[in-house]
Amino acid sequence: MPSIGLVCNLYNECNALPGWLECHTPYFDDIRVFHAGPGGAYSDDGTIEILEKWRVPVEFGAIDEGFGIVRTKTIRMCPCDWVMLLDVDERFHQYIRVMTCTGESTPREDVDALLYDYGNPNYQKDGPKARTLKQVVQPYDADVDFTACPSNFENLWQLGAKLTVTQGEVCNQGAWLRAVIKDSDLDAVKVVRRHWHDFTFRRPTQNWHTDPDYQMRLLRRNDSIRFAQDTRMHERVEGAEKVHDPDFTRGPFFDHYHLFFKKMEAEQRQHDLAIYNAINNGEVPPSTFK
Repeated sequence: MPSIGLVCNLYNECNALPGWLECHTPYFDDIRVFHAGPGGAYSDDGTIEILEKWRVPVEFGAIDEGFGIVRTKTIRMCPCDWVMLLDVDERFHQYIRVMTCTGESTPREDVDALLYDYGNPNYQKDGPKARTLKQVVQPYDADVDFTACPSNFENLWQLGAKLTVTQGEVCNQGAWLRAVIKDSDLDAVKVVRRHWHDFTFRRPTQNWHTDPDYQMRLLRRNDSIRFAQDTRMHERVEGAEKVHDPDFTRGPFFDHYHLFFKKMEAEQRQHDLAIYNAINNGEVPPSTFK
């Protein structure tokens, strides 16, 4: 049976990292991490200490090299036959329930409005833009303590407000995935990323059946397969010729969560984009983001 390893690149991810390790250790044959801080900086929030406690092999680099280059170095760490790359706020669950997501996804123009000024400490709920937002925002969950959330989180919470998830029987998508790659000549397996507001699997942000977020995250370990150097946030894989498409009953799915540590992730992604833009403009990448 082919082995499957798990990798990620990270920096300052202490909030999400423990759950990422706890969820994935039982399934994957090997787990490794590429630490890519800005300018080669070390995490100062306890991330490295968590990795040491779990005895996770770590290599160090700098996100300044560019997102696609870092992603490629991350998958090269894996010694297994296949490698899955998941960010620290993403989860691959071996056992899932067969789910159907129905309803109306939030229109793209409304998504852009809802995410306006997300994480901006100067965001004013009653400002002129906020009054515009109220045209597309429905009453949000009264149980959520928005005072502890990033700015504008109450609007982010409304993504997918009209969607409903129906849960069915349990499916072993982990076993099915291993059966797909066994004795195959595939280069990659396309995975559907499902977006959620919390861990209940009842509050989606998009309908993954009608508006799927396809991701190329399970790759055969092969030096000819890499992430494109001009990759920004949504990866583009080069060298994968034979790709298996997902099944919307059995997967593979992996799940992405919009949780409270999202503010930190948003700041890190701003830094990633600043580096990407600098590289493509022929400029020296920034070693810090302000």
